[in-house]
Amino acid sequence: MPLMKSFKLLLSFIVLAAVAAAPLLRADSSSPAQLTPAQTAKISALHKEESKELKELRADSKTKEADKKAKAKSIKEDFDAKIAAVKAGT
Repeated sequence: MPLMKSFKLLLSFIVLAAVAAAPLLRADSSSPAQLTPAQTAKISALHKEESKELKELRADSKTKEADKKAKAKSIKEDFDAKIAAVKAGT
């Protein structure tokens, strides 16, 4: 049984790491050439902030894994919306 718990914990960390890497892996419809330097800087800052929040979430040992997954998804959706707003120029 302890082996199963270890496997589940490892799998949870892999999933959270994949979510944290998502900003780097996302297919982006707008190439950097289509963004202004200000937009590029804002988006870069948003990606760093998102990564920081996800890293803090992974380090939180008090939160249950299911709650971490839900929170990670919420963080990703929030930053996707912020990035879309920057790209739209609002």
